Amino acid sequence: MIEGVFFDLDGVLVDSERMHQRLFEEYLTETRSPLPKERLYRLVGSHKSLNPWDEILEGIELGEPREEFIRNLREDHRRRVQQVDFSTIFFPEVHTVVEGLRHLGIKTAVASSSEPAYIQRVLSAGGLLDQFDLIVSCDQMERSKPAPDIYQYCLAYFRLPAENGLAVEDSMLGIAAAKAAGLKVLARRDTFFGMDQRQADFYTEDLRVLLQILR
Repeated sequence: MIEGVFFDLDGVLVDSERMHQRLFEEYLTETRSPLPKERLYRLVGSHKSLNPWDEILEGIELGEPREEFIRNLREDHRRRVQQVDFSTIFFPEVHTVVEGLRHLGIKTAVASSSEPAYIQRVLSAGGLLDQFDLIVSCDQMERSKPAPDIYQYCLAYFRLPAENGLAVEDSMLGIAAAKAAGLKVLARRDTFFGMDQRQADFYTEDLRVLLQILR
């Protein structure tokens, strides 16, 4: 019996992964950077404590110091994100699903690799900040995804055994974290980034399937 459903944020509740990549692409275009935009797909689901940059920048002659490129890219991205109206990019079924789970008596959490302030801003924009029983960031954990810490925390918070929890994820790192915590995983199917989602137990393009499964 599933008693707790734990949602990733970006790419699961809000269609923000493609938005973030579009903003990165704008920077690369404006600065005429030689870095192929697809290299930055490797940031999807990542956390600031991880270091994917060796892989991202391998074989690329940037024409500027690596640290300077990364710093400028991040600062520009942060500025562009401040202009985004997140209320317009939530997946359309999300409110129905969260409300439906509450009516079923199922505990819900947002368990994201993003910074707490960003999580709060996004959920506030969608009118969902007070709709979850728990909101937690990998910033609050000793280790980020793909380590299981954040999902182990959710299970401990609700005093649930792993078999009574379900994670909803999209990225390979997030799916790996949930599986390492012993959870079943529903993956929102990726049709853009080519992410490896093979570890997931179930797949969907519409989270309303949760209500059908759990009723």
